[in-house]
Amino acid sequence: MKPIIFCNIARMNYYKGIIDGVDEPENGGSYVNKYKNAHEANNFDYFNFPNDNTDYCAGFVMLARTSKEKDTELHIEKINGLELAKNQELVDNVIVVFCAKSNKIDGVRVVGWYKNATVYRYPQEINFESGYIQQFNFIDKKDNCVLLPLGERYLAKWIVPRSGHDGYKFGFGRSNVWYAQDLGEDTGLKAYVEKMSQQIEEYNGENWIDKEVR
Repeated sequence: MKPIIFCNIARMNYYKGIIDGVDEPENGGSYVNKYKNAHEANNFDYFNFPNDNTDYCAGFVMLARTSKEKDTELHIEKINGLELAKNQELVDNVIVVFCAKSNKIDGVRVVGWYKNATVYRYPQEINFESGYIQQFNFIDKKDNCVLLPLGERYLAKWIVPRSGHDGYKFGFGRSNVWYAQDLGEDTGLKAYVEKMSQQIEEYNGENWIDKEVR
């Protein structure tokens, strides 16, 4: 089973940039509420690097800053299924599951994923010719990325638990990142992660990554 990490992001329909009145971020915390903006708004847009015809997606998750002097850090050594040194800067071949809370249903649901991502310890940046600077923590080829249709996201099979809620002993806590680490006891975590990983690997439904924004 591949290493897997879960990321809580603002809820949007398309994640191809903020489009007033059509696709605006919600349920993304104080920053999104204050500025009506979110770097994750572009998580399922895609682009090319110079002299590279491959399409890529670059994903962002808001990380907690523990000190004004320290950069925000994604603790990649904690990702389920990995054994890494604490000074390792990146890791490849990770399933990154993006999750969000909808106003239409209770709980957090999967909105999409990168199936074979490179995950960085510290945020990276892409500078586009337009002047826009995109921060990202994950990158993957577009062909490995799936954005679930809205109706699919509401299905119970895509629920992501919150620790201490609805009887779950595992899941998201206060952080936007859940590393799905082994808790050292029979909590049901292993079965949950295996089932979610299998659903992702076997998914052959509609992919909204090329869906027309409307």
